[in-house]
Amino acid sequence: MKKGSLSIFLSVGALIFYIGIVLFVFFAVLHIENLSNFWSALIFELVGFAFLAYFIIVNFSSKPIKTGYFVPLVLITVIYTVILDVVNFALITIVPDVFFILIHLVLLFIYCVVSIPMFIMGKR
Repeated sequence: MKKGSLSIFLSVGALIFYIGIVLFVFFAVLHIENLSNFWSALIFELVGFAFLAYFIIVNFSSKPIKTGYFVPLVLITVIYTVILDVVNFALITIVPDVFFILIHLVLLFIYCVVSIPMFIMGKR
């Protein structure tokens, strides 16, 4: 086994487990497919999954981000994901469609404003 393969295996396993938990809550607990905010919640959740997968997996394979930028970037991504899950799980039945999408867009904008400069500086 290569030096980093165990880390990659455990990270990918944890990511798949997290995705499975969120999808189980969406479809088995909340029955999200019957709600009007179904597509917007699912799309923003997929964006959150993509961010997590990118920052966790790519740092192992290609030119890694400097550790001083990578750790805060992963922490910010985890915080974004937790807030995203809280918004999706708690507000999906309460908030109208337009405000639900607006909340997600504002949250994504704040995440991008904070994380993009850290990513750019970490790649240099």
